[in-house]
Amino acid sequence: MIHKYKEVKNKIIEWAHNERYKPHEKIPTESELMAMFNVSRHTIRKAISDLDAEQYVYRIQGSGIYLSNWRENDIYLKKNNNVGVLTTHISNYIFPDIIRGVETLICAEAYSLLVSSTNNNVMFENSNLKNLLAHKIDGLILEPTKSAYQAHNIGYLTNMLTQNIPFVMINASYPEIKAPSLLVDDFIGGKIATEHLISLGHKHIMGIFKVDDSQGINRMNGFVAKCQERDILPTSNQILTYLSEETKTVLPQRIETILKSEKRPSGIFCYNDEIAYMVINIAHSLGLKIPEELSIVGFDDSSLSKIIEPNLTSLTHPKENMGRDAAKLIIKLIKNGNHYEDSDSILYEPKLIIRNSTSRFKNTK
Repeated sequence: MIHKYKEVKNKIIEWAHNERYKPHEKIPTESELMAMFNVSRHTIRKAISDLDAEQYVYRIQGSGIYLSNWRENDIYLKKNNNVGVLTTHISNYIFPDIIRGVETLICAEAYSLLVSSTNNNVMFENSNLKNLLAHKIDGLILEPTKSAYQAHNIGYLTNMLTQNIPFVMINASYPEIKAPSLLVDDFIGGKIATEHLISLGHKHIMGIFKVDDSQGINRMNGFVAKCQERDILPTSNQILTYLSEETKTVLPQRIETILKSEKRPSGIFCYNDEIAYMVINIAHSLGLKIPEELSIVGFDDSSLSKIIEPNLTSLTHPKENMGRDAAKLIIKLIKNGNHYEDSDSILYEPKLIIRNSTSRFKNTK
């Protein structure tokens, strides 16, 4: 027969799990709990004492009893299998879809998920890796930060390999680290986008690429390769490069300068849909018509591509599928002792989704 205090304790744990009370939210007082469960004060205090010891609740003197952030407490983490997810961003652009894909499978397999982001900043990656390793994580899904550079935090990743903690890289990879990866074929994507503009008669085309990520480097290389294949001669403003920290400051000014120029391109391939959105807004502010005077191609087929006016021609990114595939692979590696083969890595081939931001070249100058 279950003790009364355990009934109270289990009920409060149930409240935490079904989110009747959220972390750091006040729960009923001792007196209220006594009336609610029809038990003595001693029984309530025994239940609360156990919950406090297990880091489910905490007291504030003179204020009451509060629910802890129990999903992050040491005892809970040690009792459960935990997967860390560290991406450059979490709440914007394509990242919610990726996280949703991971979460769908991870939760179905009864794993806990610890999610954090680096904002594509090496120091944030350092501190987040340190925090994740301080917890008990059984595996990590990692999007490398500034992946065009040498891995700055290779020590933490090497430590994971030494401890046989599996990890999977998504969107990019660190060549110094031997681990499976799930990548989009960015080089092929760059060629496809460029071929689309050239096939529409555009000869004066430009590419805008972020060059501190390997995705940007590979998309740029695909752009250059296709231009060479099709004998498109290089021009002074054929390629515009930028770094992550320049996205909201330097880059818009440089784009505006180019679009004001008499030698502005007739077609632009953008690193991603966010940059395409920026280009379209700047073009509109200058009175340029899209696609009549300027054709634009993005990358990632994000939700932005459907709300931009005109709707954006873009290359696909697997997003939620990538998240599910990464979760499936990390669970497999956790269960089989981190044994993987080259075939576990996935290279997704992007497809072009043609919308209204591109059209056949017309000499309007």
